[in-house]
Amino acid sequence: MHFVSSLSQIAAETPDGYEAASRGFTRQIYVDRAKGSVHMGAGICTLDEGGAIEHHLHSFEESFYILEGQVSVQIGDLTLGLRPGDYGLIPTGRVHAWRNAGDAPARWLEMQAPQPRPLDYGRDTFFVPAEFPAGAPALDPAAAGGLLLGHFDESQLPKPGAPSEMEGFDPTTGVAIKMFVDRSSGALHQSLFLIQYQPGAKIDPHDHTFEESYYILSGRVRATADGQTYELGPGDVIWTGVGCIHSFENAGDEPVTWLETQASLPPAKEAFRFERDWAGEYSQSS
Repeated sequence: MHFVSSLSQIAAETPDGYEAASRGFTRQIYVDRAKGSVHMGAGICTLDEGGAIEHHLHSFEESFYILEGQVSVQIGDLTLGLRPGDYGLIPTGRVHAWRNAGDAPARWLEMQAPQPRPLDYGRDTFFVPAEFPAGAPALDPAAAGGLLLGHFDESQLPKPGAPSEMEGFDPTTGVAIKMFVDRSSGALHQSLFLIQYQPGAKIDPHDHTFEESYYILSGRVRATADGQTYELGPGDVIWTGVGCIHSFENAGDEPVTWLETQASLPPAKEAFRFERDWAGEYSQSS
């Protein structure tokens, strides 16, 4: 099972339960129960100039990656100013709040796992009274108070031939992965990372015991899922369910980059099941 769309085709709506506790906040959800997912929720959040999301907590983990604009976030007792390229993980049950700190809308990718519940099924987000402090220093990962917070730029991408940052994945020619959130950083339910394919790079058909979502940032990629092929570019999204055989190829002349999420958390071993490893004599003898 898989789902493919473009953000331009996905409505930006204030999520259920947030109407009275936010202003100027919308989310374009591209992974949820309605798309076939059972493990994750993912979407692009927008907070307008002057917008805010009041203090709240979830019974799930939430990771984020800032795409545009400037936003202040309070996580527990820590208040920070975030900019594009900043990312983090908000642990289950940790009180947090958001404010737009700039003069233009702010946008970020938001990943939630375990999957949020529909409002008519049961609550998993709870708003609490609290004050948002004035002022927010720029993110300093060294002063993050034990939280997973960081900043990314392309100079951090692993060089060709360097060890893979993804547990259970052997380096593939022309493919670079920068992990943001995973088991090694304290996540319990999910991973979040950036991946870049150089021209000509590809990964062979495979599947997983977990779900994945992909938000294309730049370039163009040929994606195949369940035997169907799609040409995807910036703003396009794709989700692959457990057991969906999928592959990717950069058939263009410039790098393609996307943000990827996984849930449940991939196992330490046998995270990938490649078709090539089980073909040949085994399929011929059956």
